Amino acid sequence: MKIIHFVHNYFGFSGASKQAVGIAKGINERDKEIEQQFFTLSASREITNADGFVIHTSKKKLIPRCLQFISLIKKFKPNVVHFHGADFALLVLCKVFNVKVYWKSTLFGSDDFISLTSGKMGHVKKKLLKYIDVNNTLTKQIYLSNIKLLECAKLVTIPNGVMISENNIKKDKVAIIVSAIIPRKSIYEGIEFFNKNLRKHGYRLFIIGPRSETLDGFDASYYDHCFAIANSDVYFMGELPQLNVFDYLNKAQYLIHLSKQEGMPNVVLEAMSFGAYPIVTSMDGLSDELIENGVSGFNVDGGIDFDVSLFKGENLFGREFIRNNNSFSVVAGKTIDVYRKLVEN
Repeated sequence: MKIIHFVHNYFGFSGASKQAVGIAKGINERDKEIEQQFFTLSASREITNADGFVIHTSKKKLIPRCLQFISLIKKFKPNVVHFHGADFALLVLCKVFNVKVYWKSTLFGSDDFISLTSGKMGHVKKKLLKYIDVNNTLTKQIYLSNIKLLECAKLVTIPNGVMISENNIKKDKVAIIVSAIIPRKSIYEGIEFFNKNLRKHGYRLFIIGPRSETLDGFDASYYDHCFAIANSDVYFMGELPQLNVFDYLNKAQYLIHLSKQEGMPNVVLEAMSFGAYPIVTSMDGLSDELIENGVSGFNVDGGIDFDVSLFKGENLFGREFIRNNNSFSVVAGKTIDVYRKLVEN
């Protein structure tokens, strides 16, 4: 079986791309007979290797993108193209070349089907969605949107995966934010929460993530506002390698993640894997799928006051939930099952 994974930005600060790589590695561990390559968008056109996979990069413009994708299909002859994000032009090409499509919806409010078809060319996109063979809705929240435009038989709900930490957990009075410093991620509000609720208890806050003008949605004045309300217990660490992030997660008591909209935030899953308690917004109901408010995390919109005494030591309930539902091994196994059904039909 041959699989092409399509991701918009393989080499950038993209949760969807990191998910795709993690799942592909999990698939390799479970079934080495499955061949996998990646197709991604970039400023240049080249073929390279990363993370043990062949990566085909293409310019973003429509014609070069389509021509290179056609060339890859003809040479690699995939059974399935796994879309980690939307691209309707490539979807049409899969239909033309009779390649099965497994399409993952990654962000509610952005690429769920109601959002995708509410703007320009929406009526055309509604018709093109019928070309999808299986759609992974990722969450119940996205499922309720997508079922309005695609038949139930084509929908599955498989969550994001994370690496399961086997470290000896040792918690300290540390809270962290792991995110690009952009308005959509509500970093300012996260610092405010820390200043109000955790600083007085002796906690420090480490903010890990890029603050670059190249980021989608970057606002220099917003970053300045975030920096202005920081204090001596708030540290801006910049973007760090994943292993360093894991070191912080291992000692963090809390992850603060107050983004208003998410597909399924990888960092929240990773935090629970490392025994940290996530502090989140309701995310339009998504938080109910991830945490039990006041037990395995805290929902700032949940109607109860924050009480630091409720979240002592390691988040054992959260760790067990993630181990059973969100390990890359579990997610990869479910993904392989989808591939096999597609190829058999």
